[in-house]
Amino acid sequence: RPATSGRRGDSVSVFAAALAVAALAAAASLVSAAAAAAFAQSPLFWARVHRPQATAGDLRLLRSLGGGSRIPRRWFFGWGEEKEPTPLEDVRRTRFLSYAEGTGPQARLKQDSLKSLLECTDNFCLTKHWLADSFVDRIYKQYAHDDGITLQDFSRLAQDGLLLEGKLDEYEQAFAAMDVEGTGLISRETLGKLFAGLGSVMSPQELDKLVDEADIGHDGIDFADFLGFARTHLELKETLQYLETHALPASSLPVDLSSPEFNEDAGLQDITLVHGEKELGAIIRNGRDTIVELAFSWCRPCKGFEPKLKKYAQIYKNTRFVKIIGNENESCKHYAKEILKAKISPMFAVYSGGKIVDTWHGANTGRFIEGIERFLPSAGALAAERAAAVEEDPSLAPKA
Repeated sequence: RPATSGRRGDSVSVFAAALAVAALAAAASLVSAAAAAAFAQSPLFWARVHRPQATAGDLRLLRSLGGGSRIPRRWFFGWGEEKEPTPLEDVRRTRFLSYAEGTGPQARLKQDSLKSLLECTDNFCLTKHWLADSFVDRIYKQYAHDDGITLQDFSRLAQDGLLLEGKLDEYEQAFAAMDVEGTGLISRETLGKLFAGLGSVMSPQELDKLVDEADIGHDGIDFADFLGFARTHLELKETLQYLETHALPASSLPVDLSSPEFNEDAGLQDITLVHGEKELGAIIRNGRDTIVELAFSWCRPCKGFEPKLKKYAQIYKNTRFVKIIGNENESCKHYAKEILKAKISPMFAVYSGGKIVDTWHGANTGRFIEGIERFLPSAGALAAERAAAVEEDPSLAPKA
């Protein structure tokens, strides 16, 4: 009996020791978990895990701290945790790829392309480069890797509010309200009144500095300067609400063109590229309904709209389609700047009977169809044919 009692005592001692070890292990685990949780909130952890260049080691670090195998992708790529991209993200991805070099994960945005991207929206570009090179250089250095800007870098750039977004009509409405004399320029006094009206009264020195920064070409604050200015200093919706009680200057059509006779049946169902005002005038003067597209070599929306324009030329088979590149030579520049007084591209001008009857701009099908069918009888007569073509090719449907 004593011997048996001794063996039981040994078993109890072993069991007690095992319980003690388990308790110590549990306590150590709790301490480790608490330390891990504390570290997961530390600046060091977030500096490592949130950076775009997070390494495999960083991922292992996260998992070792209890992150598991499902890593929230938004920490690294800005897309959110395991969810499909939103429509806005799809639009931005498409925009990035249209300017980037390469395809797929290897696509990179270079500095020259970044400038064009920042100066354009999805629907329009201005007729001149308007962002200072120093600004573009600063943005590129902030977001780019050694080989360029990746899609993930671009997502961060977009989330930081650096893209020119918003409807062209809204920017034009705000600019027109401030262009009180209809000169195409905004005065220093008008800007001062605008800021005062928005609750930000500036000293003369502050206003002078603001105007000097905004006026890139030192030729007055035009629409291009205003876009850059609005990007960094104005909330567009708030500005429009303030300006909605102001009368807008009446718009006027560009100067009429007419010139010697030309074969009116030439070039139908196709796009005729002209290289100056003399060629263009020879086409317009015969009186046939004509639509002219003003494009620029750097304008991606212009290039993106080209396939649709060719299809419209086939649909509106009795209308002459003409294209002119506004920066090709001095004659083209004169037509863009002095005749159309263009600020946005692509820009469209419609001529009937040798005279200009309307203009509009932006690469959107809705405005194009409305304009051509409203102002050119030869196109309006084919509205039914256009509707039938849209049934077969939805990309031609009217869209804003």
